Parts: sequence; C-alpha cells; structure tokens
Amino acid sequence: MNDHELGGRLRRQILSDLERGLPSDGRRLQALVGDLCGQEQLPLLPALKYLVMTPGFNNAVAQHPPLPADPRLQLRLQQELNEVFAAAISARMEAVLRGLMGLAAVSSEGMGPEAPPEHEPDLDAEAEGETFELNAIPPSGGSRGLVAVLSFIAGVLVVGMGGGLAWLLLQSSPVRNPDVGDLSGIPARQDPAPSAADPPPAPEPDLEAIRREAASTAQAVASVEQLYNDLSLGNIQAARQRFGGEAADQFDPAFFSQFQRVSVDNLRELSRDGSLVTLEGLVTFVYPDGTSQSESRSFTVETATDPALITASNFGQITRRRQ
Repeated sequence: MNDHELGGRLRRQILSDLERGLPSDGRRLQALVGDLCGQEQLPLLPALKYLVMTPGFNNAVAQHPPLPADPRLQLRLQQELNEVFAAAISARMEAVLRGLMGLAAVSSEGMGPEAPPEHEPDLDAEAEGETFELNAIPPSGGSRGLVAVLSFIAGVLVVGMGGGLAWLLLQSSPVRNPDVGDLSGIPARQDPAPSAADPPPAPEPDLEAIRREAASTAQAVASVEQLYNDLSLGNIQAARQRFGGEAADQFDPAFFSQFQRVSVDNLRELSRDGSLVTLEGLVTFVYPDGTSQSESRSFTVETATDPALITASNFGQITRRRQ
C-alpha cells in the first residue's frame, strides 16, 4: 500500500461513517489512522494524527459533499502540515492528502527507450567499389599502358567538371514544373482568423491566488474558533478582540455566562468579497445540567486585520433542540 492509497482508505472510512450518521470525531480518527497505516507509513503517523485535528480538516469534512476534490482545500491542509513537520514528511503527506481529497496520484512519466543509433555508411567499402583498380590493367607494353592510364584520368576529370558545372547551373536558376505553371501571382495561404463564436482558451489556474485564499480562509476559521473558546472560558476581554461593529450585539457576555460550555464546529466557507470571508458553522450550547442545543450560524470575517475581526454574525436555524 502506497501513501496515496492510505489517503484513499482514510477517505472511504470517513465517508462510510458519515453515511451511517456517525460524526467526524478527531480522537476516534486518531486511533483509526494507526490501524490503517502499514509498516511503510508508520513515519507518517504523527502527521496523520495532527491532520485529523486541524481546522482545515474539519472544514473539508463539513463540505457538501464531504472531502470534495478541491485543490484549494488540499493546499490548505498541506500548508498546515508544512508549518509543523519536516520537509520529507510533508512531501510524503502530499500523496496522502491527494488520496484523502479524491484527487489523482501524481506520477512522473518515464522516458521511452532510446532508438538504436543509425549505422554509418561504410565509406571505405564504397570507395573500394568505385575505385578503379589500376593493377587490373595488363602490362602490355610500357607506352601503351601509360597512355591508357592517362586517358582514363583525363576522362574522369572531364566528367567531374561537367557534373560540377551542371550542378552550379541548377542552383542558380529556379526549377519550374511545366504542369504547374507560374505561381508567382497566387497569394500565400493564410490561416483563418479566430471566429467570435469560438470559446476563449481556458485561463491557467493562479496557484498563488489559490494559496492566498486558502490562507485567509484558515485565518477566518481560526478567529471564530478562538472567539468561542474565549467565551466558553469566560475570557471576555480576549473575546472582545475578535469581534466588532454589528457583531457586538451577537456576543453579549451575559448571554454566554448561562452556559457551562460553548463551541463551534464544522466551519466552512460560503463566499468571499476581497478580504471579507463569510463562514457557516454549527454552534453548540451546553447547559449546567448537561443538556445541549445546537444551531447553525454565519460569520463575516475581515481577514485584512490581525487578528481577523468578526464584523457580522447571523442566526441560521436550530439543528438540534435542547435535550
């Protein structure tokens, strides 16, 4: 089992649990990845246990449908791992993340076999076949033999000069085909201009913009999660650093003081407008008697500030009444 197949097995297990109505619990998934890892994936176990507890992972599982094949989500998860783990582990986790998000494995294509070198012609053999063998001339008289040799050499020179002169004449004058005629008046062929009906070419994906969007989404999610953590712990001053404007009416400390614990989960991006990111999540209120109630809520977060500031929040609907 390779790293990509490990991610695929984890994906199938999560989707199967969700279909059976089981929630995506990080602690249970931490125990599960230990069973899924083969011997070769044991070095990846710390990164896998960290991954299933990150906000980016919870956001990907909360999508509709869960764990969509979206390169932006995969890049966000990769960034969270790169900030914590060594480069070698992060590089292997890229294949795991692609399997987890249902993306195809990346494989390098090997070069095909090289063509055998062409055999160079045997010039020596051709020369031997064309060379006149002087030794074959019968030595019948000294003068007659010498005249025959000189006559042969003179004939070779005449033929060579005639062939060279003919080649020069052919190079200096254009060759015309009598069956075709004069083509000088015919305009050169031009490729037709693209029609207005032709669809424009698809633009290349801007990977840098995708990375910036993933980073701003992670910043917005982290700010909302920290706000509810501060409200749950009673850190009112710290909580007020996370919201402003119209959102102040939605986070009255007196209202949250009646609960034993408050949390937000399954945050996912709904839309964005410049540096404003709109999220939706599930807020759970736990009462002192142990009963709880859950509701959906949206958050508009300004990510150009540090920390990201929640500027608006709206109630959605009650997803589970108090019980």
